[in-house]
Amino acid sequence: MESQMSTVTPTATSAHQQRVDELMAQVRAEAAPARPSLFKPAPSRPARSTATIELRIAEEVDCVRRHLEMLGATLAGDPILLHRHGTSLQSVDLMNQLLGHLARVIECEDKVAAAQEVSHGDLRSRLLRKSLAA
Repeated sequence: MESQMSTVTPTATSAHQQRVDELMAQVRAEAAPARPSLFKPAPSRPARSTATIELRIAEEVDCVRRHLEMLGATLAGDPILLHRHGTSLQSVDLMNQLLGHLARVIECEDKVAAAQEVSHGDLRSRLLRKSLAA
């Protein structure tokens, strides 16, 4: 084995590597058809609102959401409280999610398009429901 390694010169090795690199470049250049993605592409987000007040309201709603998230995390860190009030703490988490969705809808120019992208089904249904007066 040692004698075989000593017969290969550095020049021969680099020439061989260069040939392998050329072949690999050719294979990559042929670009085989791309496999279809397993995931559908993310929908484009509606444009942000141009109304400064709407953006500020969305920021404030998101700020309340973050405070609620911190409160929930603190309360969930207490094992006794978690055991006694686990269901209520889940409600705090749900409120946190809803506020996040509402903040995203408020900050968009096209509120209906933004509401259609809300992932929480019940909230999406409530936001897009038809008026009883109509």
